[in-house]
Amino acid sequence: MNAVITADVIDSTKLSREGEDLVIKTIYDTFSKDSTIRTNVDESYFLITRGDSIQLELDDASKALTTALLLKTALNKITLLSNRKPSIDVRIAIGLGEITGKRNNVNESTGGAYTNSGRTLDSMKKYKRKFAVKTDNTNLDTELETEFKLLEVIMSGWVVTSAEVLYWTLIGLNENEISEKIGITQSAINQRKKTAGWSGIEALLNRFEVLVSKEVAL
Repeated sequence: MNAVITADVIDSTKLSREGEDLVIKTIYDTFSKDSTIRTNVDESYFLITRGDSIQLELDDASKALTTALLLKTALNKITLLSNRKPSIDVRIAIGLGEITGKRNNVNESTGGAYTNSGRTLDSMKKYKRKFAVKTDNTNLDTELETEFKLLEVIMSGWVVTSAEVLYWTLIGLNENEISEKIGITQSAINQRKKTAGWSGIEALLNRFEVLVSKEVAL
C-alpha cells in the first residue's frame, strides 16, 4: 500500500507575489533533496503545479498523516501579516491504496492511491473540509473520518506560533532543540504544544500508523 497526498493552497489567488514565492520556497525547503530535514518523501515523487497545488507520493503509507501535517504546519507558520492566525492555509487529501502505474514523475503515475486522493480533494471544498482521508477499506475510512473531523477542530484553533512549534516537533526536534532554534524558553515551547493539542495529535499519529500498518500486513 502506498499513500498520495494531494493539496491546494486556499485562496491562493489573493496572495501577493511575496506570498506565492514563500509558499513555493517553504515546500522545497521541507521536501527537496537538498533539505537538511529528513522527510519520508523522495524528491522525484513530489510536485508543485501552478504554484498552489501540491502532490506527494509516499512508499510508506503509515507515515502519510505525519507528512500531511508537516506540509500543513510548514505553510501555516508562514508570517505575512501581523495576525496571530495563519496567513496561509491548505486543503489536504490523503489517499491510501496501490500505485499500479508508477512512473518517474508523480504527475504521470496512476492507481488507487492517486484516485482516492484526487477525488477526495475535489469534493472537499463542497463539504467545507480542510483535511480528509480515503482508503479502499470502508471500515478503516469510517474510523479515520471521525478522527480527522476531530483533528480539523483542533487545527482550527492553531495560531502561527502553534504551527511553528508543531512543525519542528513533527520534524523530530525535542523541546530544548526547538527552544534554541526559535529563541524562546523550553517551558514556553511546552505550553504552546499543549495549547495546540499536541497530546491528542500525537495519539492520532500513533493510531494512524498502527491502523495502516495492519492494513498493509493483510
